[in-house]
Amino acid sequence: MPEVSIRLLGPFEVRLPDRTVTIASKRQRALLASLALPPGRVVPVDVLTERIWGADLPSSPREAVQNNVHRLRRLLGPEFGGLVRNVVDGYLLDVDPDQVDASRFDRLVRAAEQATDEPGRARELLRAALELWRGEPLGDVASDSLERDHAPALTELHLAAVERRIDLDLALGDRPPSAMIAELRVLTARFPVRESLWERLLTVLITDRRQAEALEAYESVRNTLAHTLGADPSARLRRLHRQLLAGSPEPERVTPRQLPPAPAGFAGRTAELAALDEHLERWSGSGFALVAVHGVGGAGKTALAVHWARLRQDRFSDGQLYLDLHGYGPGRPVTAEAALGRLLRAIGTPPDRVPNDAGEAAALLRTLLAGRRMLLLLDNAHDAEHVRPLLPGSHCFVIVTSRSDLRGLAARDGAHRVALRELPDADAMALLTAAIPRHRAEAEPGALAELALLCGRLPLALRIAAELGSQHPDRSLAELVDDLRQRRSPLDALADSDPGADLRTVFSWSYDLLPPDLARAFTHLGCYPGSDIGLPGAAALLDVVPAEARALLDRLAAVHLLEARRPGRYRLHDLLREYAAERLAADRPEAGGAALRRVLDWYVRAATEARSALGFSRPVPLSRGIGESTVPMPALPSSGAATEWFETERSTLVAAVGAAADNGLPDHGWQLAVEIRDFLDRSRYFADWLAAGRSGLECAEKLDDPLAGYQAAFVLGGAYSNTGAYHEADATLREALRHAERLGDPAKTSRALSVLGLVWQRAEDFDRALACHRQAEIAARPAASAVARAHALLNYGATEILAGYCAEALGHTREALEIYQEHGLELQEACALTNLAAAYEGTAEYPTALDHCQKALVISLRLADVSGQVESLTTRGEIQLAMGRPDDARASWEEARALLRPADPNYARLDQLLKGLGC
Repeated sequence: MPEVSIRLLGPFEVRLPDRTVTIASKRQRALLASLALPPGRVVPVDVLTERIWGADLPSSPREAVQNNVHRLRRLLGPEFGGLVRNVVDGYLLDVDPDQVDASRFDRLVRAAEQATDEPGRARELLRAALELWRGEPLGDVASDSLERDHAPALTELHLAAVERRIDLDLALGDRPPSAMIAELRVLTARFPVRESLWERLLTVLITDRRQAEALEAYESVRNTLAHTLGADPSARLRRLHRQLLAGSPEPERVTPRQLPPAPAGFAGRTAELAALDEHLERWSGSGFALVAVHGVGGAGKTALAVHWARLRQDRFSDGQLYLDLHGYGPGRPVTAEAALGRLLRAIGTPPDRVPNDAGEAAALLRTLLAGRRMLLLLDNAHDAEHVRPLLPGSHCFVIVTSRSDLRGLAARDGAHRVALRELPDADAMALLTAAIPRHRAEAEPGALAELALLCGRLPLALRIAAELGSQHPDRSLAELVDDLRQRRSPLDALADSDPGADLRTVFSWSYDLLPPDLARAFTHLGCYPGSDIGLPGAAALLDVVPAEARALLDRLAAVHLLEARRPGRYRLHDLLREYAAERLAADRPEAGGAALRRVLDWYVRAATEARSALGFSRPVPLSRGIGESTVPMPALPSSGAATEWFETERSTLVAAVGAAADNGLPDHGWQLAVEIRDFLDRSRYFADWLAAGRSGLECAEKLDDPLAGYQAAFVLGGAYSNTGAYHEADATLREALRHAERLGDPAKTSRALSVLGLVWQRAEDFDRALACHRQAEIAARPAASAVARAHALLNYGATEILAGYCAEALGHTREALEIYQEHGLELQEACALTNLAAAYEGTAEYPTALDHCQKALVISLRLADVSGQVESLTTRGEIQLAMGRPDDARASWEEARALLRPADPNYARLDQLLKGLGC
């Protein structure tokens, strides 16, 4: 829309981007003003006629209006003249309302009226509106009807906006009273019978302790009203007068020193203390600084705030105020009225001068704190609204602590937030060491570290545990740890007769304030498998759609009963998890089993989809014990996306297998162990593989199902093999073999024998390994699918390569490759190609070996199969080294190493290869 500005709130003015338009004709000024009040509205010709000519109408009004419109368009020029449009029965001005100052003024004032909960923003809106006012409205517009219909309303709107802005100045307490008094004296002189202006003048004079001038102002308005209107002052003015005549003495100026004692044995929190110091250094001393320290109950918010305040109390020469708002805890939170009364009395206000009205008390507090360099520590606030009435206007440094995340205080009041979570390991150890005699702590560092872990590194829990250790100096810390581990719940071990030092009680102060929907969500999270919570899993657990789950979890995170780790992922502290599970068992005992079943239904189905997306065939149909899920499955368009999903959910998936074993859901447990086995194998998460395998087999053993027994034993046997427990692997896989024979399935028999061969291959017992592979290949021949035989042949060839029988390996591996290619199994095709490359290296056919490596690498890259890429690159480097090309080998191995995590065993293997080259 063309940029044009029409200014009516003062001398009439029209501005275009490159010039100011001079409209000399009073008729054209009246015409444009009529169309601009407001713009975009059709103004009939007869109304325009009256506005332009009044009672002295032209002989042909419509033609006269047309002529003036034509002249006005010509003045505005070709680009802007078209903004004055003729429509049926009249004309309109086609501009945005904000291009007319009167319309913009009205919009800003209305927006300020709606910002009732945001006084700072409301005042800024009013200031922006009042900056548009330049004098008498409709100046230079000679139109009696415009003056009559619009000028009084605009003037009234202006005065109301001024009064509202002055009220906000008083409430916020950051504008000098002298400036407000000067402004109000001008306004009362101009509008001498507007009592609302006099009321504000008296209020500011009284607040600024200028009683004599206030009495003089009252006499002035009383005389003016009597002589002008024959009326008495309003009830509000008379009440202010009575307050003046009461003549209360000036309050004594008090320098409060209210900080609680410094917490004993405070340790750690270096980063958080530094953040508070940084905000203090930024504070000028004249402005207003606000810092919000937030975290879960027991995180040490009060201890941190008080410790820091004690360290820096010399920076606040006019005193330190402390107020526990009891936002969480026994009893009701302190009300705004009560809190303001305490603060006012603490700085010397006589009790009889503390206003009963919270708004007046807040304004008085801001006035009395203005100019005083003070610290105000508002402890244990319930939320931002609990704090906002207590905030000073200037000169103070305010610290607020809360279990709420106080986002509103940051967004609307400019608070800097400092989040407290559990302590880092070093800080947790330091806190324990500070509370336990040093010689005991130094004698048992391992037990001390385990004690910190049992306490979830939560400061309150650590202090309770340290006190338990100090109470029994004759017992070793290891004995204390053993005792804590044997308790039904860590919360039993950390119980205390003092409610403020008992974790259950501290957690209950947050829980008891939750509305029913959040209380249900929180307690259900107690049976979530693992502490890392994803939105789809949470939606299944809570039986809601993911969007509703996100809203519930975000609200729990806002009161620190949950931690938002990153978008869509949340974490439940171990001790809070214990508390949530207890409350679920106590409050909703029937709900836990159903909720766990729902989330496990979803995870089994999602893991099945993810395994297929990785390129593995589905090992077994879902059992009848796995229910449907209303929560959508993850979108996994590629192998890379599936890998990322498994990485994100890994800890939860492993925990879910254990939860199934512990809670009577064996179908879910063994099947989930099977679904995640190939990912854990490929990514070398051997510890997780072993944990899931044990729990999965425990589940399968509860069922009279040879298929479940076979699959679960197969998973655990592979885990044992990869962790070097070869005899345990042999025993477990022979159990799988017995189940396969019971099933009469040659493919499963072959697979068990083949993996047994890999076990003994890793143990470098090649004779036993080759015997197993030979039996596996024979067992697979009657199988319905040739793929089972391909697997046996592939593993047979791999062992032959390691045993030095590379020529024999070529035959077995080529046959496996042909079967994979025939069935379109690209993942296995790439593996076979890499194995063939290694066999060709063993027969010194290096160009052919490199060609097969490259083909394997192309497939692995297309499938985003990192494990396959690493194997191909590693083998390529070995071939290049054998060809006398060490620089090329180095490049291949460095490329492979860059794909791995340092914890991956292959990373160490590649490190050794590179060191052998002098890297």
